[in-house]
Amino acid sequence: MRLGTTIPTYCTGDQLVPSPAIDRWVRRAEGIGFDGLWVLDHIVKPDLYNTSVLDALSALNYAAGITDDIDLGTSIYILPLRRTAAVASQALTLQHLANGDVTLGLGIGYVPEEFEVTGVDMRERGPRLTEGIEVLQAFFDGETSFDGEFHEFTDVRIDPVLDDPPDILAGGGSTQEDDGERTVPRPILDRILDAGGWIAPPSHPEKAAAEWDLISEHARRNDVDPESLDRVMLSYAHVPDAAASDPRSEQRRVFEELFSPKRGFDHAEQHCLVGSVDEITDRLEAYEEIGFDEIILGAAASDPDTLDEQLDRFEEDLLPRFE
Repeated sequence: MRLGTTIPTYCTGDQLVPSPAIDRWVRRAEGIGFDGLWVLDHIVKPDLYNTSVLDALSALNYAAGITDDIDLGTSIYILPLRRTAAVASQALTLQHLANGDVTLGLGIGYVPEEFEVTGVDMRERGPRLTEGIEVLQAFFDGETSFDGEFHEFTDVRIDPVLDDPPDILAGGGSTQEDDGERTVPRPILDRILDAGGWIAPPSHPEKAAAEWDLISEHARRNDVDPESLDRVMLSYAHVPDAAASDPRSEQRRVFEELFSPKRGFDHAEQHCLVGSVDEITDRLEAYEEIGFDEIILGAAASDPDTLDEQLDRFEEDLLPRFE
């Protein structure tokens, strides 16, 4: 199983990460052996977080310019907020200029203000994402025409046309019914099959395994081999001092700086990578058993000194266990 990490692009108030700290993170993440660099995406700060993030594709362009061959991706990019043709052009340009592969992890978004400021009807976000994935794939294949609900054009080509265009992953998860059973909405299941892969939100291994079972069942019903689908998950992480007697005290401070009180540390304990190094490793191994191809370790801290310290701990205590 591959391990990636997010670029710490936090940018609200005191949590604005200085550019030298981002530069160090990007260069060192590649140097110590991470397989991928990923970025979060928001235009307006969500109420579940205490910070927003820098523009996602701009940050990946920056990373591409200072790295050698590490893969790049979005986790996740809110496609319904954007013009699909512009995203296709940006992604193809990045794939051409970067030395690593580019993956677009795409989602529908959930922050009402982001739809307000971009003039997009939030009620259309699901259909816009579904159709947007189809349009991106059509552009990636070369000259194309399209006649849909939100896109209509004839004989259009977006250059460069590449033999190896960006990959696409569709985001989304399950809902819990009154009887305790989980269901993944049909549109999410269809988008995962159409995209050729799933980018999962942070979740407990048991929940992720239940969701993957539902995705697999849907794939088989549609004559798709589940093992042909890529599986990636973002999970925020804060690696403690290996000798700490109470690692959660340090992690509580960091996660309460990242998450607003609406989410808090209880959410982190359930859905993120917390506890001792051994506990974090055990959870990563559980994701590996489910069949995830890559886990993205989301940087939870924004303080430059803490970020540097985290890279030290990743290098010394965590990455060697997954070589």
